[in-house]
Amino acid sequence: METKIQQTKAELVKAIADIAKTMPLARTVQLYQFAIFLSTHPLPTEETFEEIAADEALWDTQFASTDDEKLAALVAAVESEINEGKMLPMFDEHGEFIEHQ
Repeated sequence: METKIQQTKAELVKAIADIAKTMPLARTVQLYQFAIFLSTHPLPTEETFEEIAADEALWDTQFASTDDEKLAALVAAVESEINEGKMLPMFDEHGEFIEHQ
């Protein structure tokens, strides 16, 4: 699904509600908790939506030019850390967001 920057806030709220209607309850709870997280961690005042979109486009370009072997090595390193239990979970067993200090 491609998000259009020109969408109004009302259109985005409706689109999010439509998506949430199709999700299982546990995922809808996670969506709700993520929305709460975003509302309590606002963007810095100097960062506009257009600047964020431009930054994401830059990341997309950089990702597209990434060397597949280097990316595979990075994925392997992350998977190794996960398997060794070095990563902290984002959600608890009830789907609640865990905010680590």
